This record gives sequence, structure tokens and C-alpha cells, in this order.
Amino acid sequence: MKANSLILSFHSSEFVRLFLELNQSVLEMDDFSKESVKSFLEALYSGEIQLDRNLFRDVNKMCHVFKVDWLSRRCGEYFEGLVGDISPSTDYQTLLFLFEEARFSLKVMKCDKMMDMVVQKICRVEDTAEIFAERYMKNYGELELGTDQLDMMLQFTKNNPGIMLKVMKNQLESDDRGFDDVSRYVLKNIDLCRCFLHDELLFEETFDLLDRKTNTCDQDALFVNKLYRNTVREIKKNKGSLLEINYLTSEPTSLPHIFCSLESFRGLSPQEYFLKMKESPLVLNLYMFIEGMFSDCLHELFPITREMVGQIEDTRRKRSWSRISPEFLSLNFCSLPDKPILKSILTHSSDLTSDDEGVKRVGKLVGHDNKILRSTTCKMTDLFQTPISFAFYLKHPTTTRCDFLGKCGFLLRFQPEMKSGRPYKFKVDLCLDQEIYPNGLHIHPELVKADKIHLMLSYSNGEKIVHCYSAITWNEYGVRSTYLDEKSVKYWNVGAWGLHEALTVKMAAFITF
Repeated sequence: MKANSLILSFHSSEFVRLFLELNQSVLEMDDFSKESVKSFLEALYSGEIQLDRNLFRDVNKMCHVFKVDWLSRRCGEYFEGLVGDISPSTDYQTLLFLFEEARFSLKVMKCDKMMDMVVQKICRVEDTAEIFAERYMKNYGELELGTDQLDMMLQFTKNNPGIMLKVMKNQLESDDRGFDDVSRYVLKNIDLCRCFLHDELLFEETFDLLDRKTNTCDQDALFVNKLYRNTVREIKKNKGSLLEINYLTSEPTSLPHIFCSLESFRGLSPQEYFLKMKESPLVLNLYMFIEGMFSDCLHELFPITREMVGQIEDTRRKRSWSRISPEFLSLNFCSLPDKPILKSILTHSSDLTSDDEGVKRVGKLVGHDNKILRSTTCKMTDLFQTPISFAFYLKHPTTTRCDFLGKCGFLLRFQPEMKSGRPYKFKVDLCLDQEIYPNGLHIHPELVKADKIHLMLSYSNGEKIVHCYSAITWNEYGVRSTYLDEKSVKYWNVGAWGLHEALTVKMAAFITF
């Protein structure tokens, strides 16, 4: 095919480099289909393209190779539209197409945005993740260790690891072969404690089967036995925390990211603390991970190196956490100029923040007449002593059909929990009852989830906005006590913060998609 080098160069500096700097007049396109190359060139000439499933992979890859940004965005919009249409009735072939294209993008182009999008959407649609995983893993025994297929399935089923345990059990029961490396890899990389809490019978039946399958190999039998004993020991050791996680999982309207316990982290060195935070089931998202570094658990702050930031990025991908809003780091950093942690993260990270995956919203108070007020502030005493509601306006990026755009959002209801008649903590529920929403505000419950909302208090000190890191996130003690400062002014101890009980505060919500 022939093409005008000037027209191609107009769309990308990569073509300029190939034609002018490297003096190339012929470009090898053998890796792409003839139809996709034709569509690609037509798009560069006309500025328009009609994508379909047959063309998508090659066109998307050409955009990546030749750095045609506008067309790459068009491919992204096409793919995002397909993902947004996923519903309980979506057929397996469509899900398979989306998964394989996302997997190709991750493997070949080193871009995980599409995979994150597919995983999050499929996992939000009821039963879809389990149905897809079971069918996709039909050839379980043919998978090789280290393949992205197996790792992606582990990511798909992270919130319900019993799916993978069930797949493995069914395969071992139906096949004549014994315990293999794939089964070993699955067992080492799923949360067996959560499997036990979700389905104890499945857990016990699976390990009974594993005992029979490994009775001819001492090494495999030792591995299975040790894994079983360690899991049971971990359950007994952290029974309260694990049961709390299970309870919160069964109560999806309650925000799980508040007043969490750091008890198991106390007494650790900074390095031990960092390593345990990466694996702990108590750490539910990247916001919690970073806020934990500023908690009162550590008596000293430790420097974050480039290598440690890389470990945080690996942890985010492994645990399928969404990237956080860049504003989260900037806001905290502005109020904590003497803290080296955020500065190191801002300097060294490349895969922790995204404007497309997280936003910040400040809540507006709802009055007693169920109308949204202009005020975004309340007193500390109101927050811990009086039932109160905050309204948040939010248009979810996947919302394409809504008759009342501009009124999308959600309502959070705060319910104080007193202790011996004194302020202690509060519970926060995401309200799903549309009838009590004020001023036309409405929620899209299939998109807005309680576990995707992360709260943070903030206040003005007269010069700048101060954000109370970990004050309600990592704070098992709630409002612990009162004390008097040198001026005999009454304060509350809230986490690591001493806050005046009459302080005017705002409630910020960081929402991940």
C-alpha cells in the first residue's frame, strides 16, 4: 500500500522520526492484517474510523507502535463502550473478546488500563465473574505456570477466591492426574482464610481431596499439610479481624474503610511494617496503604525509596486495587511539607495515580427538611454525636444513559456510636433507598459501591486546608479521650490528631472506579 509521508507525519512524531531521521521509505506491516492497515491509513487521511471486533486489536496496536494519540483514544473509547455495556445477559463470547483484548494489551503493550477496566466491570455484575472464570478455566490443566491467563483469573476472583478453589477441586475430581504445579500455584496465591470464611465445607472437602491426591508424594503431602495448618492457625490468630471483614462483605452498604485496627502492626520496625501492609487483608485499597504510613502506629517515619515505590505499584496490580486520584497525594503533601513519604511517592511513582480511576468530592449537608444545603461543613460534635447525612454529586464515567444528568450522586448517612454515653465512633452507610434522596439527587447503585468510597476529614487553619490523614481510617480507638492544652482549651484525641470538639470540618470522599 502507498501513503503520503507528510500526511502520516502530521499525525505522529514517530512517523517524522522514521521518515526524516532514519530515512525509511518503506514500513513493514506484516504483523497486521491487510484490512486493519487499510482502515488505519484511511483514518489518518480522513480523521474518522469505524471500528469492529475484527479490526480492533491490530488498529489499537498500530496506534501504540506509531504513537497516534488521537486514534488511540478513539480505540479506548470504543473498548470502554463495550465494557460499559456488560450486563448479566452478556454472552460468554463477548466477555472472552474483552478479556483477551485486555490481556493482549497488557502483555504486548504493557498497558494494564484495559484489564483493570474489564476486571472491575465484570466483578461488579452479579455472578458474571464466577460464570466466566469457571468456563474460561475449563482447560485448567493445560495452563502453564507464569502465564498471564492464570494470574488474571486469580485477579478476577480476588474478592471471591472460593471460585478458584472450586475450579481446582472440580478439575482434580474429574481428571486422573494427581496434584500438579498449577494447583500448587493456585493454592499459594489465593486467600485461603477468606475461602474458609465464605464456604467452610468447600474448604474442608478440597483439603480432604488434596490429602488423597498427594498421599504418594511426601513433598506434595508436606506442602498441603503445612498450608492447611498455617491457614487454620491464621484464622484462629486473627479471628476477630477476619470475621469483621466477612461481616463487612455481607453488608455492602456500610463503608468498610473507617475505624480500622492497626493492632497487628504495632511493635514492628518500619521495614517489617511496610512488608506486612502489602499482604494484610485489613488493607483494602491504595488510600488505606498510604494513610497507614502516617498513622500513630509508627514512632518514626521511614524514607520511601524508588524500589519501595515499585513494590507498592506491584502490590496495587497484584491486589487489583484501583489507582488513586492524584489530588489525594497533592492535598496531603501540601498539608504535610515535613513528611518525606508523599514526596518520594510523587517523585518515583508512574503507576499509582489516574484522573480516570479516582476523583474527590466534598459532601454537602442535608438539612432536617431533607433538602441539600449550601454548607459543606459541620462541627466535630455533630459528626460524633448527631445523626447526619452528606450528599455527594458524582457522574460515574461509565454512565451514558440517564434522564437526569447533573443530579447523579450518592447519599452517606452517619450514625454516631456512643460509648458509656460519650462520643466514640460513627458508622457510615451508603443509602440505596432512592425514595429518601433529596433535591432530585439519585444513585446508580450498580456503579457506586460502598467499598469504593474512601473518606477523609479536612479543616481550615486560617492559612490552608489541612487533611486529617488516618484520623478515621486507621483509628480503632475512635475519640479516645479529652485533654487540656496550655490554654486550657478542650480537645478530642481522634487518631493521631488533637481536634477541638467545636472545630468546623468538611467530609471529603475519594471515589474509585
